[in-house]
Amino acid sequence: MKYLFTGGGTGGHVYPALAIADEMRRRQPEAEFVYVGLKDRLESWVVPGRGYPIRFVRSRPFPRSYSLIAYARFVSTLMWGILLGIGILLRFRPHVIVATGGFVSAPVMFAHGFLKKIGLSRAKVFIYEPNAYPGLLNQRVGRLADRVGLAFEQAGRWFDMRKVAVVGYPVRKEFLQLDRDAARQALGIGEKDTVVLVFGGSGGARVINEALIEALSYLRGRDGLVVLHITGRYSGADYDAVKDTETQLERLGLAGEQSWYRRFDYMDDIHQAYSAADLAVCRGGASTLTELCVSGLPALVVPLPTAAEDHQAINARELERLGAIQVIYQEAYWDDGRVHSRIFGQRLAQSILALLDQDAKRGKMSEVARAIPRRNSLELIVEEIQGLVEGRRGAALNLEFPLPPKGLPGDPNSLLRHVQQRLEEVGGSAELDPCELAYLRYQADRLLVSDLWYEVPLGRRNVGIKLVGMLDYRQHLPLILALLQDRTHANFARRFFGGDYRHGGFLRRNAVEFGIRLLGVANEEVQEVLLRVLALDPYFEVRAAAAQELGQLYEPDDRIEAALSAALDDPSTTVVCQAIRALGHIALHGQVLEKLRTFYLHENWQYRQEVVDTLMRLLERQVLAAPEIAQDVEQILSTAPYFEPNFPLADKLRLLAQRVCPDAPIPRSK
Repeated sequence: MKYLFTGGGTGGHVYPALAIADEMRRRQPEAEFVYVGLKDRLESWVVPGRGYPIRFVRSRPFPRSYSLIAYARFVSTLMWGILLGIGILLRFRPHVIVATGGFVSAPVMFAHGFLKKIGLSRAKVFIYEPNAYPGLLNQRVGRLADRVGLAFEQAGRWFDMRKVAVVGYPVRKEFLQLDRDAARQALGIGEKDTVVLVFGGSGGARVINEALIEALSYLRGRDGLVVLHITGRYSGADYDAVKDTETQLERLGLAGEQSWYRRFDYMDDIHQAYSAADLAVCRGGASTLTELCVSGLPALVVPLPTAAEDHQAINARELERLGAIQVIYQEAYWDDGRVHSRIFGQRLAQSILALLDQDAKRGKMSEVARAIPRRNSLELIVEEIQGLVEGRRGAALNLEFPLPPKGLPGDPNSLLRHVQQRLEEVGGSAELDPCELAYLRYQADRLLVSDLWYEVPLGRRNVGIKLVGMLDYRQHLPLILALLQDRTHANFARRFFGGDYRHGGFLRRNAVEFGIRLLGVANEEVQEVLLRVLALDPYFEVRAAAAQELGQLYEPDDRIEAALSAALDDPSTTVVCQAIRALGHIALHGQVLEKLRTFYLHENWQYRQEVVDTLMRLLERQVLAAPEIAQDVEQILSTAPYFEPNFPLADKLRLLAQRVCPDAPIPRSK
């Protein structure tokens, strides 16, 4: 019997395949195996290390942008990979193909589909889907499968229900036979030490690596603490997990051998680290979460914000709801002219220390975690594959179809409406459950980080700014102010679609109207930014919004009054109207009357309307006295239109005249 396994790129696809292969090899020692993956990926060194031959194809992830170049590269790479896959299938002639997902599987699956059509492949296909939301590949090639194994029942709605079986997530046998004492002895860790295991998945995670290095300064003084840090072996143009981590450690004076901090590029026997640890800090992939639960290891889980359909956060939140883990989300921040995403080291250290100080809570988390996963998933999968070989037909999945999705709307504007409705239901962000509020703020962070040029002016980042204000996310006020002041010039395409600067006028306006206004912070920094925007921003709606907020947020002030008075010369009617209105709240001196008099006879009735409102406010605030403006009111009233039914301008003029000259007759305009 010949088995071909394919799936890779990350441990979430490689390790399930290896767990299945190990069990098949144990049951059928005479069987032949081959693994198909990519060079320079995890499988390229892990699979041979487990004793399986490996063959390589070419593939790349499906592009999620609208770049024609990216699509062309994807298609050309996939076509070449399919040709390589055809060659592998024709030479090996497998009886069973086991695909565990990921873009690495695409060439082999499409090659099998082609060969099957022309009668050159009769292999049975078992597809395993580890996520609650299937990857794009498994959604497309599911119809080629003879049987589909699911880790989560809700994923069944994407497949033919007659082919689906819910089997859970397979873990290696080692995770079912953990020995804490033996693991600590093998790692040279004392029995009374407190161990924190930090890793970012099979390839490592830059955000977690950098956050931990920052956190070490806060963790260094804790007695009996041992940190096991697995950086991963990722190496790219902008980041090298090993070299960059070593550089940061040198700056902290931790580059040499440390008894309490130990760094690993990769750990083959990671089950020993799970067994020895008291707490983990990690990503939220399906394989990692399953291993945490099987091991009963409490964890701080940092979901990957860019995961497809946000499945890492969805899965992690479910475990948090049950009490097995705690979720800590990445935050957006402004640095070097761009929005980035990170975990701040001090925050990570505080979260780690807080859990380490609560033995009872960690014990409860461990107890809950152990009760969650299936422990016979591997046996169920092997039985399903054996059924394919023997021609047995499995029972159809009994599932109410379709199940509603558990996540939030993927479309940014639908998400915005969802949050608005939710806030109306509970009565504001302060009434939300803390975990729900943290999750919704994390959605704002995900949107703010989006930097695709067609998304910045009108799409995801714009919605992220609105969510910051709606969710009272005050930590992001510096980010909002940075976006508002960013003067990075847009290229031609951005100018055509999104305006003058990289962050277009609509986005800057919303930074004022939703960010500054809803957050309601009136400090000197905000004042400086609003004054600068009022004077210099090229988009009239941004200047108008700045004038409005200066009038609403701040107490009367000479400097603000001078800026608003200068704005009365603005070429935009909207800006001038907002400046006149704001002066009613801000002006301190009667000299403002000279500026307002220039609008008494203006042909634009909006100016005269705002002037009347402002005169009333100044009179109420006693900035002006009734005798000062009695003659002015008569001048305005004698030239203002008066109709029946009454217009607001005439109504307010009569009211003002009555306050200024209560005994005088009110003339009618002609």
